[in-house]
Amino acid sequence: MNKTLLINRINPQDFTQQKKNMFFLIGDMNVPAVEDKLVKVLNNSDLLDITDIVYKYNGVELQVDVQKIPKIIKLLSMSDLSIYSVYEIYEPEL
Repeated sequence: MNKTLLINRINPQDFTQQKKNMFFLIGDMNVPAVEDKLVKVLNNSDLLDITDIVYKYNGVELQVDVQKIPKIIKLLSMSDLSIYSVYEIYEPEL
C-alpha cells in the first residue's frame, strides 16, 4: 500500500505577503544537539517571528510567505541542518 501525503503546491510566483503553513522535515531531530541548533538558528533569525514557529518531533512548521522559503533553506543549510523536504501543509480551500 502506498503512503499518501496531501500537500498544496507552492507557487514560486506568489509575491503576496500572505503567510503559508510550511513544513520543513529536518534530519536527526531526535538528537538533542540538532534540535537545540535548529531552535537557536530560527530564534536568532530576522526572517521569522517567534510566534510563527512550531517545533515538531521530525521538523518544524513555519508560518511564512513563499518568497522567504529559499532564504530559510539557505539559513538552515549554512547551519549544517539536513533538510529532507519542504511543503505546504494541506488545507483544502473552501
